[in-house]
Amino acid sequence: MSLKLISRGAAALLLTASIASAQLMNTKSLDVIRVEKTGISAGKIDSLAKMLGAQQLRGQKIDDATMTQLRYAVIDNLVGQELIKLEAKKQGIKVPAAKVDSVANLFKSQFGSEEKFKEELKKSNTTMAQFKEKIEDQLKSEIILEKKVPYPKDPTEKQKEAFWELEKGKVVINDSISGAQIIIKTKGKSAQEISDAKDMLKGLAAQVRAKKATFAQLAAMYSDDQSAKKNGGVVPKFVAKSKGDAFVKAVAKVKVGEITDVYTEKDQVAIFMLTERNDGKYESYKHQIDYILRVKAEQERQAQLKAYLDQLGKTYKVQYLDAKYTPPQAIGGNN
Repeated sequence: MSLKLISRGAAALLLTASIASAQLMNTKSLDVIRVEKTGISAGKIDSLAKMLGAQQLRGQKIDDATMTQLRYAVIDNLVGQELIKLEAKKQGIKVPAAKVDSVANLFKSQFGSEEKFKEELKKSNTTMAQFKEKIEDQLKSEIILEKKVPYPKDPTEKQKEAFWELEKGKVVINDSISGAQIIIKTKGKSAQEISDAKDMLKGLAAQVRAKKATFAQLAAMYSDDQSAKKNGGVVPKFVAKSKGDAFVKAVAKVKVGEITDVYTEKDQVAIFMLTERNDGKYESYKHQIDYILRVKAEQERQAQLKAYLDQLGKTYKVQYLDAKYTPPQAIGGNN
């Protein structure tokens, strides 16, 4: 979303010369990058970098080195968007209005009401027409990227087995497991309250299985373990029997990647998502192998995307006007 602009109303006429001068000298409003005729300001980059940092680091302090990397990520994204927009125009890519309206309505539905959505547009100084234009640009970009750098397909069983054959000799076999838990403390609670807690845990597990939420998100929101708010309920490697017979029995029934039934420990009820079982059996590592192969495939796609954007950067003029806002291996460079 664009930065909020100062009103052009009568109050603006009361600005003194010194204030006006200070605003003109504010480099945050100046373009630090240009893609053909489109300028990108330092203020926009920094604003998006801070927002990205807040989402990824969840309240942790962002140091200068991290902010620099976030800034570079935002710059690559913004420059890439503009290059693809230019290429879509050159190719004459069209998107049906009905498709734009459908995506816009889907986005609006996330705000609960038309009024709240309009309030958000107003905050970001964006009109409905501009909002739909952004959606149209995004849909055009997706059409181009699906042709040039399509998303990788899911790993096949054959690929996972081949990876296992190459890597199984490196596996350390022991009795340890790891995963994540959601616990509800029951000390001092009535039988009905404990029953309700168990039902809630069953419901949370069902949400994860239905892919309506991640286990980490729910652990951060509902677990009585205070550390879960930071680590999503993750429990480092441990030996199952150290947590008692009820846990051993519950975890023995699940495979890696699955969630246990509700089990009862001293003064608490809980569910546990098993993410690692170090028994040397292929079935116990399929979940990890699937994740590794997906990450590798996405890394390869990102490399292909960077190469494609660099190619576009040779076709369209990209200028980096400030060293602070020039990433290493910047897309397009100063061509």
